[in-house]
Amino acid sequence: MSASTLSSSHWLIRYKLYHIPFWFAYHCLWWTVLIGSPVAVMHNIVDSPYAIKFAFYIVFQALGVYFNLYFLIPRLLEKGRLAQYTVFVLLTILVTAIIIVPGYYVSAALSGKTLMEMYGVDPSNFMYFFSHNTLASSAAAMTLGMSVKLTKNWLQSKSREKELEKEKLETELKFLRSQFHPHFLFNTINSI
Repeated sequence: MSASTLSSSHWLIRYKLYHIPFWFAYHCLWWTVLIGSPVAVMHNIVDSPYAIKFAFYIVFQALGVYFNLYFLIPRLLEKGRLAQYTVFVLLTILVTAIIIVPGYYVSAALSGKTLMEMYGVDPSNFMYFFSHNTLASSAAAMTLGMSVKLTKNWLQSKSREKELEKEKLETELKFLRSQFHPHFLFNTINSI
């Protein structure tokens, strides 16, 4: 195995593999709150037509959140361009929610059932899925991701501030110690 392959797999294991169970757990919790039954949620995940819809949620919401965390926040929010950041975050939420809706149609088509049979909704009612399910879920995922990232950044900033303060105090102490020589003290006592 080459060094670059090993280092890239190490990077994946070290930083990103724990994201998979996080997204799975987040969506299980979201759907449990929405449906009201963890057993029904697990049944829907295991049952293949619903698993397709579930996969649409996980994949596209994760992509939207990571786009926000690794592109929008560093390039807009951290540079103080709050108005642009707000517009792009809202657009990201809307686009993510719109992209997830076809998951309902794909899951129904693959199961051989109609949307009415699977979800109790008329197939022409695209806005129902968008407004009742995907928009709120996408906004919640984005908010959670932003909260975690901004809290992590704030804690790192506070840690850096403490470290700089500690270094400053150590430097001042070294400076004071360098000015206080025993020879200087001895000469001062002798002259008294």
